[in-house]
Parts: sequence; structure tokens; C-alpha cells
Amino acid sequence: MATRRRPRLEVPRIHEWPPAVRSAERLRGTLVPCGPGMRPVAWPETPRVRLSALAPWLEERYVAIGLTAAWVWGAARSPGDPLQCSTVGRKRPPARRAPGVAVHEHALAAADFVRIGRESVTTQMRTLCDLLRSAGTFGVESRVACRILLAREPGGRRTVQAALDAGSSRHRRIATARLASL
Repeated sequence: MATRRRPRLEVPRIHEWPPAVRSAERLRGTLVPCGPGMRPVAWPETPRVRLSALAPWLEERYVAIGLTAAWVWGAARSPGDPLQCSTVGRKRPPARRAPGVAVHEHALAAADFVRIGRESVTTQMRTLCDLLRSAGTFGVESRVACRILLAREPGGRRTVQAALDAGSSRHRRIATARLASL
């Protein structure tokens, strides 16, 4: 007997609904907040649903990075403000940017991000390395996200340190010290 595969359901593209319908569904309770966006109440908060909730800001041409990516993976409480995203291959972002979005020009290789549905997010390992290398203070939210992402990494600290050593030398010393303090 041949096994039948169930069709994969698509997360509803709520941001494409007319505003009146979105408002009515929110008042009815069938839509709930999911980061800056919305999700159907029956859909659990998974990386796919969270990334879909960011669709209006990612516009299918950006990749969620940093704390925003950590939120997509379920390692942070909020996606941060502003949302962090990057163009692919250091392409220049458009002159007009959406409010509440910080667009960076990182050199992302194809192995550095995954496409889930129509949107993209950096891999958990790349997200962890980006958070460890980030300039500025290493706040509580970033530290907790790094601990969660590190716990999910099969090779543990050794694998993360190898990824840091293989990557850019920029902020490597800071990232290594942060990794040791987790």
C-alpha cells in the first residue's frame, strides 16, 4: 500500500488581507499578536509562523539576522526594535526603507541562511555567531538567546568556537570571550 503524504499547509499571508478583515478577525479573537505582526490563534508559534509574521517587513528579499533571527528560532522573547535584517551577498538596500527595520549588508553565503516558506532567516549557528560578534553591550536578552542557541548546537562550544575561528576576524576576540562566559 502506498503511503499518501499530507499536503503541507501554508501559513496564511495575513498582511495581504484587507485591513478591515484583519481588524475584524483580531476583534473576534482569531488573530493574535506575533512579534510586530499577527498569526492565527490556531497556529502555534513555530519558526515558520514567526517568520511569516515578519513578512511585511522582510519583503522576501531580506534575511532576518541577529536578535530578530533568535526570536524566529524561539530563543528570544521579542524580535527587537528595530527588526534586524540583511541583504544577501552585500547587495545595497533600497534608498527607501520600511520604518522599524534596520537593513545591513552582510556577506551571507547560501549556507548561512535557510528559506522557510517565502522568507529567510540565518541558521541557528550563524545567528549565535552573529550575536556573539555583535558590537556594543552584550545585554541580558542577547546572552539568554546565545545560551539557548548554544544548548541546541549538537557539537556544543567546540563547534561554535570552530565556526567563530573559520569566520571573519572582526570581533573574534570579543566573541570568544563572550562564548567562554556563557
